[in-house]
Amino acid sequence: MLHGSYAQKISTDSLKEVIERHKEDRVAVNTLAVLANSSAFVDAVNYAKQGLQLAQKISYEKGEADCNLVLSASFARTGSAMPCIQYALNALNIYGDLKDYIGIASAHLLLQGAYREVEDYTKALIHEFKGHQLAESRNISGVFIFSGHRLAPLFLAEIGQTYVLKNELDSAMIYVQKSIDQNELFNGATWYFPIYLLATIHQMKDNYASSLGYYRTAKVLAIMNRHLIDTIQIYSGMSTLFKKAGQPDSTLHYAQIVAGSWNPASEIKNLLEAVSNLADIYKTRNKDSAIKYIELSHVLKDSMLSTKNDREIQNIGFNAQLRQEKQSAEQAKYKSRTQLYATIAGLLALLLITTILWKNYKQQQKAKLKIEHAYGELKATQAQLVQSEKMASLGELTAGIAHEIQNPLNFVNNFSDVNAELLDELRSELAVGNTQSAVEIANNIKQNEEKINHHGKRADTIVKGMLQHSRTSGGQKELTDINALCGEYLRLAYHGLRAKDKSFNVTLETNFDSSIGSINVVPQDIGRVLLNLYNNAFYAVIQKKKGPGENYNPIVSVSTKKVNGKIEICVKDNGTGIPQKVVDKIFQPFFTTKPAGQGTGLGLSLAYDIVKAHGGEIKVATREGEGSEFIIILPTG
Repeated sequence: MLHGSYAQKISTDSLKEVIERHKEDRVAVNTLAVLANSSAFVDAVNYAKQGLQLAQKISYEKGEADCNLVLSASFARTGSAMPCIQYALNALNIYGDLKDYIGIASAHLLLQGAYREVEDYTKALIHEFKGHQLAESRNISGVFIFSGHRLAPLFLAEIGQTYVLKNELDSAMIYVQKSIDQNELFNGATWYFPIYLLATIHQMKDNYASSLGYYRTAKVLAIMNRHLIDTIQIYSGMSTLFKKAGQPDSTLHYAQIVAGSWNPASEIKNLLEAVSNLADIYKTRNKDSAIKYIELSHVLKDSMLSTKNDREIQNIGFNAQLRQEKQSAEQAKYKSRTQLYATIAGLLALLLITTILWKNYKQQQKAKLKIEHAYGELKATQAQLVQSEKMASLGELTAGIAHEIQNPLNFVNNFSDVNAELLDELRSELAVGNTQSAVEIANNIKQNEEKINHHGKRADTIVKGMLQHSRTSGGQKELTDINALCGEYLRLAYHGLRAKDKSFNVTLETNFDSSIGSINVVPQDIGRVLLNLYNNAFYAVIQKKKGPGENYNPIVSVSTKKVNGKIEICVKDNGTGIPQKVVDKIFQPFFTTKPAGQGTGLGLSLAYDIVKAHGGEIKVATREGEGSEFIIILPTG
């Protein structure tokens, strides 16, 4: 078998001259194998098949095995697993008869990779262990196909990679570490691949610090050895590591390097991994970028599916070819007719499969467009309904504010009138020199002014609260007195209801824990949650009031308390309650127990989302006909 480096020193023209001079002897077979090993795929296959035919013709078994091995390696580089396996098995059988241990080990190495490509990990491990045992016992270094490489550490790394794909990480760790311990050398520098596998294993085990150290070492070694394309898979793995470790900026950095450096010689799965990471990070940062990378990930997945289909078609054609060649050898006199029938059958099968795949692809594209269009309309409708729900709650709040603000304004007007009268009296007392009475009147005026100022600020607070509720939340948290917020919105909701129905009365009960103090929340958002719960409670007691029973006293209560370092807000009523069969659905968008036209089904859904956004939760306890209790649980931090 010729050494691979020798092939690189001889020009293609010189090799062709050798073949021309030795048309039908072993030298021509060996030269064709060398020429095939250094050529692009199409030429490689042609040269190797010429050598294979000549070797069979002159009964040169060693050359026949070498040409089968080159054919297997050529198909391996294109990802065509079935031809790779068949030619490697042919080579393995012949090398076994010849006891050519280097050839046997090389065939095992090709077979393990091909079986792993088709996800047959059991067969991959069989060839990996057999190959390692042989390479270890005879200290084999690869020639021709795997020139200059000690094969034992290479097999150990391949075993580790297969166990990684099987997610058997402890086994993977053992064999990868053995590969590293044997100090496999490439061009005088440590081989990066087992170190990259070690980084991947630690990442999958969530050992982020160790994983990062190994990734960085592998990156330096890959760049040092000019394996620039292989650095893409290292950067892809680093982006996933940082995403799992909760470091979005580093995730973006390495994923963008992969996206910007990828080329057709790289593996699509590495680009897909990086693009998926970009899409996940941008979901919370930039929706346009998120959509862009989500669409790109779909394109890549379609491309991988298309590649897989292409491989399956190639495999079908390859198997048909093998059957054709076998039949030709057994029945030489029917060779022409058999070849014609086999070719026609292959073309028809290929045409049929291609037609089916094309129709499936077109149907998928049409379905995708319909789904995207429907999804866009749904999102627009949802946005309109959410805004309508907010405006409805604003209208209910406004009625309550109108009543609530009237009280401080009445005080301001009344005390202003009183002060006007007191000022007239003050002038009269001063005119007659009665300073004692004048001082008393002045003190009264000052007290009235303080009351005017107090109620003016009260009105100002109510107006600011209304403005906060009406504008879109910016998501900024601020220290908020939860007890004051609960009481404020309870009064506003009640007066809003009274503004629509003067005949309605309800007993309001409050029980606030004074030790709670202020916590960081978005006040207008929590206010919307409270307003929705209060309005639902009022609606429930109104409905029960309309039913039979003379002694019913509607009660709505709100209480707060601190439990296990968290704040609990409880809104309770003794109304109609919620049927048990629908309790699990009340927080779903568009689900409502109210009659058509009286509820959008978005109130509790929005409340649920707001509380979740604050890191809290909302619970419900209810008994049909007796009332309901909603509990909001918020963190204090």
